[in-house]
Amino acid sequence: MNAAGALATMEVPETELAAARRRVLSSGVRGYVGFLAARGLIGIDPAPPLLPYMIDYYVDAVEAEERGGSDDNVKLAERALEYLVATKDRGLIEPLQRTLEVSPPATPFLLKQLHAFEPKPPAWTDSLLRYTESAYPSTRERAWDLIGDQRDAASLERWAPKAARLLADHNMRRIALSALSDAAGRSVHGLPELAALANDATADAADRVRAIEILADAADTSRHDSSARVHGVACKHWEQVCTPILKTHDVDDYFKACRNDASYIVSDDKQRAALIAGWLASNTYVDAKVVLLRSLESMWDSAAPAASTVRGQRMNADPRVVQAAEAALNRIEPAWRERDSRGASSPASAAIKQVAPGGVERPAGKGADGASLYAAMAKGDIAAVKRLVNSGNVQLPVRYPQMQGTPPLPIVVAVNYCGIPQAAAGLKAIIVYLRSIGADPDVTTLDGSQLLDTAKYRCTPEIMDALSH
Repeated sequence: MNAAGALATMEVPETELAAARRRVLSSGVRGYVGFLAARGLIGIDPAPPLLPYMIDYYVDAVEAEERGGSDDNVKLAERALEYLVATKDRGLIEPLQRTLEVSPPATPFLLKQLHAFEPKPPAWTDSLLRYTESAYPSTRERAWDLIGDQRDAASLERWAPKAARLLADHNMRRIALSALSDAAGRSVHGLPELAALANDATADAADRVRAIEILADAADTSRHDSSARVHGVACKHWEQVCTPILKTHDVDDYFKACRNDASYIVSDDKQRAALIAGWLASNTYVDAKVVLLRSLESMWDSAAPAASTVRGQRMNADPRVVQAAEAALNRIEPAWRERDSRGASSPASAAIKQVAPGGVERPAGKGADGASLYAAMAKGDIAAVKRLVNSGNVQLPVRYPQMQGTPPLPIVVAVNYCGIPQAAAGLKAIIVYLRSIGADPDVTTLDGSQLLDTAKYRCTPEIMDALSH
């Protein structure tokens, strides 16, 4: 066999060496020589007859290591067994199962090899559950490590409740956390126990943080491999754990674990903005306030429900909070400075009235002719705008039958021409005129945005000045 190994190293094809190796096995030789012969036949001969030679060598190597010997032979044997199992020959399953009880030190590795088969061996979840009760710690840990991959509903019903109970056992807690992490979003089992652990001040901090992270994973609405029912239950537990933390903690590990997945747990922007506003208002720590304000800043105008709370943070004594609040306002409510100059503390809430097609609800009066007004705006023709728009119709949608939906107000039409070169020369005068006869620059447009905020992105400073006064 040493000679065969040397020839193989010299790139002699393995098929030319197979006959010599078969002669060795037929002679009944076991031990190292039998192992070498069997290893050389992997991929050439059927896998099941090779397994006994390799198991014999592996068990001897593992037990020798347990007595203080080298682990080199163990690694050699494990690599060869992995190669054998990679053939995916299901004829290996039954003999491998029989060898699980041969030597306790060998059991963890053999469990892993059986776990590599797809589909899994028959009644595999039950087999792993049995080994979670093993007297040998390494076998228990390996069984729990593998059982987390058993995520079908029937398997979860068998092992997840047991993992949940183990959270109360300090010695088994991390193993249970690992298994429940694999099942996050697929089962409600363990969610109350994870919440209890997260709130347990006597528990290890790392375990409490991990419990929060698993709750967040279970509540994550972006996961497509999980259940909406589980999301709902997990979200309630996550809120119960994380709301007090986000309201009262500085930026510690608990705070980070709760905040990191909030955007996936509460997918509705307005709802999430309202939650963050509540945390922001209650939290007294500067660093925590800055983090929460940056979260709102990243949401842009979706964070509008939190705008008043953000404005309040400008009164904070710490300049870092003030700076973060103003940066958030620049995204949430871009024209906040202009509103402040007008004495308005928040965007106008009155939306434009919709004109019902059946005439059930129509604004009083008659709006300006839309086609003519658009033409006048495009040329910056202030005289034509004055002929079309007066104090009686400045707050009415223009008349434009060809337009889908409710046409805009004259002030909205004007702002839409910001940045158009042909209209630039007369646009300021048009806006000054519209403001003088009662146009509201802070109306809510049909798409739900505030006109003054839209203008902040489109219009020049002189136009913004005209809108604001």
